[in-house]
Amino acid sequence: MKSFQKHFILQVNLRRLILFIALSGMSVIFVNSYFAFYDTQKKLLTDQFFKINLNYSLKLANTVETFFSSSQSQLSFSAQLLADNMKNADTLQNEIERIRQIGHRFNSVSVIDKQGYVRAFSPLQPGVIDARLTSPSHAAAIQANTFFISQPYVSLIGNLIVYISVPIHNAEGEQLGYVGGSIYLNNRNATNEFMNSQFDDDNYDTFVLNKDGTIIYHHDKNRIGQKIDDNSLKQMALLGNKGNFRLTDSQGATFLAGFAKVKRADWIILTLQTEDIVTQALNNVMIDVTKKSAPVLLITLFMITLLTIYIAKPLRMLGLAASRMDDPDVISKIRAVSSWYFEVEHLKRVILWGTILLHKRIGKLSSQAHTDPLTGLLNRRGLHENIEMSLLNNSVVSVIVIDIDHFKNVNDTYGHDVGDEVIKMLGRHLKTNSRKTDLVCRTGGEEFLMLLPGIDIHLAVVIAERLRKNVAEMSFPICQHITISIGVTSFLPKEVPIDAALKTADNALYRAKKAGRNKVIVQDIPEDLALMLHKQQND
Repeated sequence: MKSFQKHFILQVNLRRLILFIALSGMSVIFVNSYFAFYDTQKKLLTDQFFKINLNYSLKLANTVETFFSSSQSQLSFSAQLLADNMKNADTLQNEIERIRQIGHRFNSVSVIDKQGYVRAFSPLQPGVIDARLTSPSHAAAIQANTFFISQPYVSLIGNLIVYISVPIHNAEGEQLGYVGGSIYLNNRNATNEFMNSQFDDDNYDTFVLNKDGTIIYHHDKNRIGQKIDDNSLKQMALLGNKGNFRLTDSQGATFLAGFAKVKRADWIILTLQTEDIVTQALNNVMIDVTKKSAPVLLITLFMITLLTIYIAKPLRMLGLAASRMDDPDVISKIRAVSSWYFEVEHLKRVILWGTILLHKRIGKLSSQAHTDPLTGLLNRRGLHENIEMSLLNNSVVSVIVIDIDHFKNVNDTYGHDVGDEVIKMLGRHLKTNSRKTDLVCRTGGEEFLMLLPGIDIHLAVVIAERLRKNVAEMSFPICQHITISIGVTSFLPKEVPIDAALKTADNALYRAKKAGRNKVIVQDIPEDLALMLHKQQND
């Protein structure tokens, strides 16, 4: 009896030990996978919101540039009409009324002579006609004697104004004055389409800054005239004409910022979104992942708990394997376990199924990190991860670099949706016309790369020329036809570094672009470039 009790206690303790190991292993793997997925998604979402803010700022900057360009054209046309009518008050007034009514660009329009006297003003106000201006803005406009955009200044009635003007010249080229329009930056009831329509989007917190960081436009007019912190201004100066950075306000809140400069006016378009938006989106993703993973996890844990009743050596081996399910060779170890009765065989299948499912999910995450989401082709990281296998045991490898000609015109003319569809169709065409051993990669916005193991330069040129002709004959949605430029080279992997081949192919592509596009240019790898990169690798 005592012997039976002792044996029973040992059996119970062993079951608990096996159960503890199995649950602990599964928990560690789940938590590790959870947080690994969390970190990966957080970075992806942060990069996505950075890109969104930058693209929105670039869009607004282009809108401002277009506004100034069209305003210059409109005012220049009127300046020519007014040159012979500077003394005809009715003609002056009729023309500036027309300017103000067309497009509602300006809050007010005026004609000022060279001495600073107001010759016409719209909308008409008492005491304005024949009044003399002595402001620095007037002096600067006269001195500029060309298309002029003033720095923001406060008018006599308290409006923060930007004044845009074009000089009026007579037939002899003498400056008679200028015609211009004003934009009230802090007037929320103004009719100008420029500030109120383009910059008023509830999805973005957008600022217009002058070059010293002073806010000259914001949907909250109380912010106008304030300055952003010097650290943010320095970061934008270091990044150049556009970029992304993190901005922390005086209350310690962190924002994801994207900015673009308006060169014509020396303004900065700054778009902010709080970093909390990333956390909120990430939490939604993680809740969804947890809901989908929970049933599988619960079923697996329940089966492991049920099967620990039948304790034996094979079961202990499976418990050890279950605690190391993230090992790359764990599947082969589980298959090697001797399952000599039904219960162990069943547990073996469950753990093996769960492990394969986990590895598939990890593989899917890895695939997402190494492939381009738009085309499904390899990205740069995926290219470098697979490049060694392509170079192994191949005496010669060819490189083809492809770029869509005038792709910016496609986006600008038909929209980014059409541009994305063009990129996807081209990616599918490249993949369809390649071998399984070829590496096809999207390396940039409209640039692709093909690595062809075992293909010499002559055959690579034939392939490249065939691709060029096929693409030129393809029919794309909306835009119908595009062309591509191609750079080609080949190299011996044992003698020349891959970086030298990639750089040479890029140079050939540049030559194809420069030669008029829709061409295939072949270029041999310069010997000095190959030697230099080979020496750098050895160092």
